Amino acid sequence: MADVRARKSNDHVSDTSEPRLDTAKARALPLKRLALPTGAGAVLWLAGPAGPGEVPEQLWNTLSSSEKDRANRFHRAEHRALFAMTRAILRDLLSKATGVAAAKIAFGEGPYGKPCLVGTNGPHFNVSHSRSFALIGFSDSRDIGVDIEFMRAAGAELDLARSFFSAAEYRSLEGLANGMLLSSFYKIWTCKEAVLKACGAGITEHLKDFSVELTKDGYALHPEPDCFSLSIASVAVQPVAVPEGYAGCYALA
Repeated sequence: MADVRARKSNDHVSDTSEPRLDTAKARALPLKRLALPTGAGAVLWLAGPAGPGEVPEQLWNTLSSSEKDRANRFHRAEHRALFAMTRAILRDLLSKATGVAAAKIAFGEGPYGKPCLVGTNGPHFNVSHSRSFALIGFSDSRDIGVDIEFMRAAGAELDLARSFFSAAEYRSLEGLANGMLLSSFYKIWTCKEAVLKACGAGITEHLKDFSVELTKDGYALHPEPDCFSLSIASVAVQPVAVPEGYAGCYALA
């Protein structure tokens, strides 16, 4: 697999042993902070779209060897670039929050693969990628989960809902027109993923443990009697304003 490192940059790096994103480079990245209501308890960033260009070396050098290997496993250049730049952005944001150099940030994983900080205290965080965009979420006080999905019209949304959603969710989708069906399906899907990621639970094992009700204000969660955690009804969950053609959500457990 071709290396996604960029051509040599002329930017000065004050400490080559611990490369960091400088302010000018960070401003040039496809990154924006999303507006959330006051008291939301979270901070969200949208990264992308990433084009097929190479990742600047200054960013690439902040990544761990496993992150570089993972980036190089993406077949499409824009997906490699999005993953690598998003990880570099995440490292830079965590560096600013913890005081640890971006290249020295160490990650561990929970039982179901959710990343967490190792060896230092910092905010709860979560990341999600889909097609051309990534969503990054931070919270100082609560476990957070985020999800962004490109709304691909596969024509099998009801079949997927029958297999993976609760009976109540499937009934809510029956009879909807195609456009409404697609958007409602992905609203439910991103909500379920964000909630389960916030709770640190396995997604495939627990998709049917609770129902997502779409309301005029967002979502209402209804745990099933055999739900892995009945307190899931108290998870705070909100949709996110993401680019057209995508659905996004964040949850705080």
